[in-house]
Amino acid sequence: MQVDKEAFEYAIAKIDDGNIFELFGNDFLSAVLGYSFIPVGRTKDKGVDGFQHIYSRNDSQKHIFQLSTELDHVGKIYNTIKKLQENEIEFDRLVYVTNRKINNAESLVDEVFDKTKIPLTIYDIRWFSANCNLSEQTIKAYQVFVSTYLHEYSKPGKYYTVSDLDSDSRLFVFLGQQFDSNRDDLKLDDLLADTLILYALEGTDPDKHNLKSEAQIKESIKKYLKFDPQLLDSKISERLVALSTKPRKIKFHTKEQGYCLPYETRLEIGERNLKDEALFSAFYEQTQETIKKYFSDIDVKVKDVETLITKVFNNIFLRQGLEFSNFVLKGDSHSVIEQNLNDVISLAVDESNVVLRNKEKVKTALHLAIRDIVYNGTVEQRRFLKSLSNTYLMMFLLQWEPKLSTYFQTLASHLNVFVDNSIIIPALSEYYLEEGNRRHWNLLIGAKKAGISMFINETLLNELVSHLRMVKNKYYNMFFHMEEFYLNDEFELLFIDEILIRAYFYAKKKGQIKDFDKFIDTFVDSQLRTAKEELVVYLKEIFGITFISNEMWDIKVNEDEKAKLTEVLSHKKDNDIKAENDAEMILAIYYLRNKNGESSDSGIFGYKTWWLSKDTATYKAVLQSFGPDKYPVSCYIRPDFIYNYIALKPTTEEVNNAYNEIFPTMLGVNLSYHMPKEVSQAVQEKIREYHSKPAIRVKQTLKTLSDRLKSDPTLKNRNSVEHFLDTELSKLQDGE
Repeated sequence: MQVDKEAFEYAIAKIDDGNIFELFGNDFLSAVLGYSFIPVGRTKDKGVDGFQHIYSRNDSQKHIFQLSTELDHVGKIYNTIKKLQENEIEFDRLVYVTNRKINNAESLVDEVFDKTKIPLTIYDIRWFSANCNLSEQTIKAYQVFVSTYLHEYSKPGKYYTVSDLDSDSRLFVFLGQQFDSNRDDLKLDDLLADTLILYALEGTDPDKHNLKSEAQIKESIKKYLKFDPQLLDSKISERLVALSTKPRKIKFHTKEQGYCLPYETRLEIGERNLKDEALFSAFYEQTQETIKKYFSDIDVKVKDVETLITKVFNNIFLRQGLEFSNFVLKGDSHSVIEQNLNDVISLAVDESNVVLRNKEKVKTALHLAIRDIVYNGTVEQRRFLKSLSNTYLMMFLLQWEPKLSTYFQTLASHLNVFVDNSIIIPALSEYYLEEGNRRHWNLLIGAKKAGISMFINETLLNELVSHLRMVKNKYYNMFFHMEEFYLNDEFELLFIDEILIRAYFYAKKKGQIKDFDKFIDTFVDSQLRTAKEELVVYLKEIFGITFISNEMWDIKVNEDEKAKLTEVLSHKKDNDIKAENDAEMILAIYYLRNKNGESSDSGIFGYKTWWLSKDTATYKAVLQSFGPDKYPVSCYIRPDFIYNYIALKPTTEEVNNAYNEIFPTMLGVNLSYHMPKEVSQAVQEKIREYHSKPAIRVKQTLKTLSDRLKSDPTLKNRNSVEHFLDTELSKLQDGE
C-alpha cells in the first residue's frame, strides 16, 4: 500500500516534539540508508553541554546526523558544528535532518563549507517525501509514526495532532489516580470552586452597592479561565451557599440577590494580594537579571525579556508540567527535566519575536539561565515556582491539562457506542428543561461534538417506538382526566414513574406546552404512525445517532450463547422479550469487538465498541453465564464516564488558552493557596511507579486502566448523570 505524499508531508510537518522526530527520523533514515545509528556524546546527560538529537552511523562515526524540528536551521547547523568541535568530536560530514522546508539548501551547503570546511548534506521535508514509498521499511516507519503519535479528534471537524501519549507519565499518573480511594477526601472541586469564587468577588463592596449575582460570578470565572467549566457549575452553586453560611467567607444580600466579600475577607485578600504582587514582581525582576547576564555573556540583546520569560515558563507547564512540578515540590524527576528542557525552550523561542539570526544563541543562553534559576534560584523564585506547581497539580487532577485533553479527545474519536433507551428516553424528556439541567441531553450532544460514533439498532429502535406508544396510552388512561391534580401538587407530579409524562407535566406547569400530543409532537408525529422512520431522522440530526441493522454490519450472534444468556437475564428483567433483546445486544457488542480485532489491538485506548446504558449491573449475568474468562471486560460503557471525562470537559484548545492566563500569572499564584500537601505526595509516588515500569508494562497498564475507567460501575464521579426531576424529588423528600 503506497503512502499519499501530500498526507505524508502534512503529518510529518506537524511534529514539533524533538523526541518524537528523533524516533521517527532514526527509523526512516535506517530504512532509506540501510544503516543503524548510535547517539553521539554523553547520552545520559542531554543538557546544554550534551548532544541532543545528534547521531552517527554505526559503520562510520565521522558521519554525524543532526535531527531537528527548529525554525532557525542556519543557527542550528553552525551551533552543532561548534559544539562538536569544542568537544573534540572528530567528523568529516554533517547531515542536517529536518521536517521543515529549507528553500536555500544548495547555497547554504556552499556557505557552510566556505566558512567551516565541513561538508554539509541537508535532508528536509522534501527528502522525506521523495523517499516515503521507497520500500516496505519506509512505509512501515511512517505507519508506525501515524499509529503511535498522530492522533485524530473532532474540533468540530477532523483535526490531527502529534503527541506521545503511550510513554507520557501524565497519562499514567492521572488514570491511576482515578482509582485512588483517598481521592474524594481531598475535595479538590471544593477548593478550586472556593478560590475562583473569592477571585471573582474581588472588588465587591456592599457600601458601594457593588454586588455580584450567581450568574455574574460564573460569567467572571469563565472570563478568567477562558472556557466554561461546566462540570463546576453545580459545585459553584453549592459552594456559594456553603461560603455564605457561618463561618462566612462571603455575604449574600437577599434583597439585591447578590454576593460580596465581607470586610474581614476583603482585608485578608487585600494583604495576600499585596504579598503575591511583591512575589510576582520579585520573580520577574530577578529572573530578568539572571537571563540578561547570560545574554550579555554571548553578546545578544533581546528587547522584551519579560515576554520571553512568560513564554518559556508557560511552555514548561504546558509540555512537562507534571514532572517539572514534581521536581520543584519534591526534588524528583531531575533526569526528565534535563532531557526535555532544551526542546521546551527551543519551542518557546521559535514562537517568540526574537530575530531569526539570534534564536540559536538565545536558546543556549536561556537554557543556562533557566537551569540556574531552577537549581540555584532565590527564595522568591522558588516560592513563585512552588505556587505555580501546586496550581498545576490541582488543574491536572481535575483533567485541565493539555496532554490529558488530547488523550480523551482522541479516545472519543475511537469509540463506537450503541445508545440504550435508558439514555435516549430521559434525554428526550429533558427537552423543555433549562440547558444546564439537561444532563442526558448534554451527555449525547457532548458525545456528538467529541466525535463519538453513536448507533441504534433495530431492536433498540423498536423498543423506543413501543415505549412511546405505551407512554401515550398510559397518559390517556391514567393522567388525562387528572391533569389539574398533578399540576397543583408538585410533590405528586414528581412521583410520576414515567419520566416522559412527568416531564410533560413539569413543562406544562411552567407554561411551556399546552397538551400531551403537542409534547410528543416535539419529537415525532403525535399519532406515532411513522414513529420509527421519524425517530431515525430525529436521532441522527439532533444527537448524531445512526441507525444500523444487524445485516448492515453482518452481525452474527451465537444462538446457543444467546439462549443461555437470555435464561439468566429472564430472572433480572421485566419480561422475556426484554431479556432476549438485551442478550442479543450484549453478544452483538462482543461479536463486533472480536470481528474488528479489538482484543489484539495493542493501543492504549482499550476497546472501541460499547453499549451506553444505565443498566451496567447486567454484566453480572454475562459472568454468571460464561464465567470470567470468556468476556473479561464489560460491554457497558458508563454514562458517567462520557459525561465527566469527555462531554463536558474543556477541549485541548480551551485548556491551552487557560494555561496562557494562569502560567505564570497572579491568578496562577492565587489558585495555589489551599492545595493539600497529600496531593504532591500521591503524585510523586505514581510518577516513581511509572518510571519503575518497562515501556510495554506502561502501555498494558494504560489500556487496562482505560477500559476500567469506562466500565467499572463501582467508580463514583463528581457528577452523576441523574435526571434533574429526580434531583428535585430528592430535595422535596429531604425537606430542602
